[in-house]
Amino acid sequence: MNESESQKIPLGKRIAFAFGEVGDNVAYQTFSFLIFTFYFTVVGLPVLWISAGFILWSVWNSFNDPTIGYLSDRTKTRWGRRIPWMAGATIPLAIVMILLFTPPVVPSTSRSDLVNFLYFFLILLLFDTVYTSFNLNYNAIFSEMYVTMEARSSTGKVRISFVMIALIFAFLLPTLIIEDITNLDGNTSYTLSQYQLTGIIAAIIVVVSYFIILKWGVKEPKYISKDAETAMSFKNTIKYTFKNKSFLWFLFPALGTWIVIGILPILAPLFMVHALDIAAEDTELIGIILAVEFIVAALSTPLWEKIRVKKGARMAGLIGIMAWIIPIIFFAFSVSVEMAFIVQIFNGIGLGGALYFYDQCIAEIIDEDEITHGTRRSGIYYAVLNFLIRMSAIINFFIIGIVFTFADWYNYTPAHPETVVLGLQILMGIYPAIVLVVSWIGMYYYPIKGERLMENRKRLRELHEEKQKRYE
Repeated sequence: MNESESQKIPLGKRIAFAFGEVGDNVAYQTFSFLIFTFYFTVVGLPVLWISAGFILWSVWNSFNDPTIGYLSDRTKTRWGRRIPWMAGATIPLAIVMILLFTPPVVPSTSRSDLVNFLYFFLILLLFDTVYTSFNLNYNAIFSEMYVTMEARSSTGKVRISFVMIALIFAFLLPTLIIEDITNLDGNTSYTLSQYQLTGIIAAIIVVVSYFIILKWGVKEPKYISKDAETAMSFKNTIKYTFKNKSFLWFLFPALGTWIVIGILPILAPLFMVHALDIAAEDTELIGIILAVEFIVAALSTPLWEKIRVKKGARMAGLIGIMAWIIPIIFFAFSVSVEMAFIVQIFNGIGLGGALYFYDQCIAEIIDEDEITHGTRRSGIYYAVLNFLIRMSAIINFFIIGIVFTFADWYNYTPAHPETVVLGLQILMGIYPAIVLVVSWIGMYYYPIKGERLMENRKRLRELHEEKQKRYE
């Protein structure tokens, strides 16, 4: 597929491709939104056990994600490099979505904490393996199917729209099903069944949306899938990935973005019930407030696209991150539900810029890497980013564990000490703002811009034309 052809892909195919965002985001955001609250308040697992599980998870990720990325880049089948991984992950991910909410002992006791911890840790490993197998390859094939900035942008807008749909499912649907999301009334068996129903519905959404993309939305360009034949050794793959200075600078805003994105759904139920004083039975309101930021982020995509066209992806990232810092502090210290709603709108605009630069910049980095080495290595780059996404969760849970311990909220109790509210406000506002400042600095030094970017586009087009003549 040459550059002109990549811009003529029918809207229906782009829509089918974007369906991958529905299953992808429903799976990951359901996991992010509910996993901490479920195991802390319903299962009764102490916060330090949960934090330990996520820290050990990071050790697994340090091997799992790069390995999957490396193997993906070297996969040789008649369907290409990415599609077999995506297809193979679909049913296992659906099963894991159900297993997330079926711990062996509920509620947990001191005698059963170890049993529940081991189950929790096993589920983390299973979720990460199957989710990464789809998500990594889904993102990798995006930069391979859609080569030009125009094609990526037009397809990206469709993807963002489907992200919005997915987030409505991920944040609102659980609150319609789970009546007491933080288990304040102590009716554990009833609340458990509602969490499990949520997992079943998420599993169905995963299967349906992934079937649509696999059936009608993806087709690997042959001349790029042939790069599996010239893939580097694992040692050189890791070596050259981490010698890429553009990528290293990009890691700062990428990690920071996911730290801030991740902290919101993790703590939203606890923060809104205990800091905003939303009644536990008003779970729909919690979901709506949470969804507002992500919906506005999706709706703001045309704004960020205009900034990217005029100033480049780097500038869109700089403006987006800066626009996010102040509102996120105001949200954490909101004095009313109405204020929280309003501030979430401004949070959404900043988040939109962060999400937009993320996809655009990593595609630029992979393009430049292909020019340098002659082989497209999307898999390993998305593998490292997936590891960063998991690492952001580890960092968040580590910080949460420290703050909750100092606030004397080691075990969940609805009647909490006064220090808990301040701890939640710090976690939802001050901490993310500091992270975003560091992210902005990393984005400032990101070097692919201006003439360098234009030269890369020219050289990439020439390289792809050469590959097409060789393989097609």
